[in-house]
Parts: sequence; C-alpha cells; structure tokens
Amino acid sequence: MFSTKSLQFALTKRLTVMISLFWIAGSLLADFTMYHEMQEVFDSSLVKSAYRYAPLIDDYLIHNGSDSQTVVVQSPDQGENKTGDRGEGEDEIGEDYLMYQVRDLSGRLLLRSANASDKPYSAPLLEGFHTDDDFRIYSAVVHDGTRVIQVAESLNHRHEALVASVSAQFLPIILLIPAVIIGIIFAVRQGLQPVRRVRDDIEARSEGNLSPIEQHDAPDEIHTMVRAVNRLMEKLDAALRAERTFTAHSAHELRTPIAAALAQTQRLLLELTDNPQGLKRAQQTEESLKRLSRLSEKLLQLARAEAGVGSSPTGENQNLGMTLSMVIDDLERVSDGAGRIQCVPDQRDALTANIDVDAFAICMRNLIENALKHGKDDSPVVIEIKGSNVITVSNDGDVVDPQDMTELTARFKRSHTKARGAGLGLSIVDTIMRNTGGKLTLHSPRPGKPDGFMAELWLHQS
Repeated sequence: MFSTKSLQFALTKRLTVMISLFWIAGSLLADFTMYHEMQEVFDSSLVKSAYRYAPLIDDYLIHNGSDSQTVVVQSPDQGENKTGDRGEGEDEIGEDYLMYQVRDLSGRLLLRSANASDKPYSAPLLEGFHTDDDFRIYSAVVHDGTRVIQVAESLNHRHEALVASVSAQFLPIILLIPAVIIGIIFAVRQGLQPVRRVRDDIEARSEGNLSPIEQHDAPDEIHTMVRAVNRLMEKLDAALRAERTFTAHSAHELRTPIAAALAQTQRLLLELTDNPQGLKRAQQTEESLKRLSRLSEKLLQLARAEAGVGSSPTGENQNLGMTLSMVIDDLERVSDGAGRIQCVPDQRDALTANIDVDAFAICMRNLIENALKHGKDDSPVVIEIKGSNVITVSNDGDVVDPQDMTELTARFKRSHTKARGAGLGLSIVDTIMRNTGGKLTLHSPRPGKPDGFMAELWLHQS
C-alpha cells in the first residue's frame, strides 16, 4: 500500500476520477441520444402497426362485425402456451405491448384488441400522436376517412425499456471501474519506477557520498530532476570540501605551534621550582595548551570522518583485534586509563568488519576516552565483544538525562558534566559509522544496571 500523501496516490486518484467523469459524461450523452432515438423507433412502430392493421381490420369487420357491440380480437394463442416456431426451436413470444382500438367518426368503439381497454382512448379522432398519463397513442384515419385506428403503447413499457437499456450501458462501466483503478495503479507504479530508482540511489548513499546520480535510462522529466540534484550536490560538495579543508588545515597548522608552546611551557615549569606563583601560572598554561592540542586532534579526526573515511580500502572485512589492542595499550599509558580498561571476554581476534582500521581506531579511542573522562575515577571501563561485529564500551556514573541522550552525537554537545572535553568524540564516531553502514547506539543507564553509560557499535560486514 502507499501513503495518501504520495505522488502515486495523487495520480491514481486524479486519473480515476477524470476517467470516471469522462465515462459518465459520455454515457449520459449516449443515453440522451439513445432516449430520443428509441422514442422515434417506438413512434415509428406505432405508425407502421396502425397502417398494417388497417386492411386486416377491414376484412375482420366484414366477416365478424356487429352493429350492436364491440368486436374483441383475441390473441392468436390466447389461453395456450405462447410459443411459436421461429426456425430454431420453440421460443417464448412474450407479452404483446401494443394494443389498438377501431372507432368510427362518431366515436363509437367498433373493434379492439384483447389487451386494450373497453373504454375509448382519450386521444382525439384526428391523425397524429397523443400522450396521456398512461399511454402514447397514434391515431390513423383510414377506410376513406370513416374509421380511426388508434394504436397505443404503455408508457410504463417504454420506461422499462429505457431503464433496461441504460442499465445495460452503465453496468459494464460500474464493473470496469475497479479494473480500471487496478490498471491505473499498476501503470502509475510502473511509470514511477525511475523516481523510485533515484530515491533508492540517494538513500543508499552514505553521508559523505555526494557523487553524481547515474540514471541514464530515466525519462526526460526525471533526467531534468537528476541534473538539478547533481548540480546541487556539486555545490554542496564544494562547500563541504572547503569547510573540511579549512578545518583540517587549521588544525594541522595549529599542531606545531601548540607543541612548541607546550614544550616551552614544560621547560619553564622546570625553571620555576623556586617560584610558587609563577609555577602555578605555568601549570595552568600547560593545561590550556594540552586542551588546545586535544581539540586540534579532534578537529582533524572530524575532518577525516566528514571526508568519508570509513570503509575498508579492499572492500572486504578487516581483522580488527590488533587495532583494538594497540588503542587499549596506548590509552593505558595515560594517567586516566592506567589499570582501568577491561576487555571481557577477551575475543579480540574474532572481531572483523568492513571498516578501515584507522577509522576503527578513531572510533574506539574516542569511545574509551569518553568513558574514562565521564566515568567514576575508581571504576573500570568495560569493553565487551559480542560475536564478530558488535562491541560495547561502558562505564559507571550518573544516568544521562533522556533529553540529552538524543543530542549527544551532535557537534560540541556535552551532557551536564564537569569532565573536560570538546563534545566532538561521539559525533566523530557516529559520522564514521554512517559512512561505513554501521550504527552507534547509546544507553543510559546501562542495560541491566541502575546507572552508568554504554556505547554500542554495530559494525558493518561485507
């Protein structure tokens, strides 16, 4: 099924309504024409019947006429089964809907058919048609103007015949409308296939993939849209490249002067051992330079992540156990990580995924650093490997507000904590995961625990 707001639904509805209206309008016009044509046919039948009956009635009156009473002409098979041989079997003749009366100029009823009323019709004794409440009557003056034959047909019969004709015309339309709707749905669905291919092509792309959309077999209208989207993506790609280049260059250019300033500050700390006030200021400067150095490193990682780094260069799964070990060993050398990082169960060799090892190292380093900074100082950071492509990093600590959880992967967004940091770590990890087809999920409290925080990586496998 499709949404009532979809283009397919709108086209199907409009085409169905338009075709139905044209069908109904055409049928009404045909019914109007048919009505007048059938009236002419019925009237012509009355006229022909009147003049065909005339010689037969003259002969019948000569042999059966009476001056005292009206002669009643019985139907040929009245009282018996109304069947007749028509050459291909016995078929029912059916009821005779035409009736007639013969009157003289004084109005006396000389003869009538068995199905006609025994009272004279209300039509005048003049040549022509007359219509009353029940009958359509044609009067024919015959026998040298001395007699009038009035042939009548019930208006109900005419109405029934018209209704039957209209029903026979509208019934197929009513039955065909559902078939037409199904046909329109199928045709519209097939016609919108190029639109779906373009949509699927766009949806299948990772966040950093702004390469042109290729739809060579699409109709001209879709080609126009694809060209417009490609031009927009070219402009967007150029703007993003400029932003990433500026970020990367700025962070890279800052690394050398920051490192030099940090080295000079550390030398200054050694020279100010006998000056407590100057030593304190130098220590504050050193801490600020370290934070600036970490920020520049994060900006470089963010630039790499937004540039599309992520998938394995070979297109195949990579063994990530050694990379994880190197990240853990490196972080255990710093004061925050010494003795606090645990990997349980230790199944690093089973960890494989279609991701670049550098990108994986960036993800794990950010997650573990985040856990070390925001967890309790005396509690461990637990790394758990589930299967071959799921890895979690969890720590003790206060529960994160649910409103903050939805924004933690945004740039420079941090929960309410006093821990130092720039608020870029989770954003970098989330970007790399989207680039590689993986997923980052965050939990607070930890599953099965009353407190803490857990980050879970679902790595994509080829």
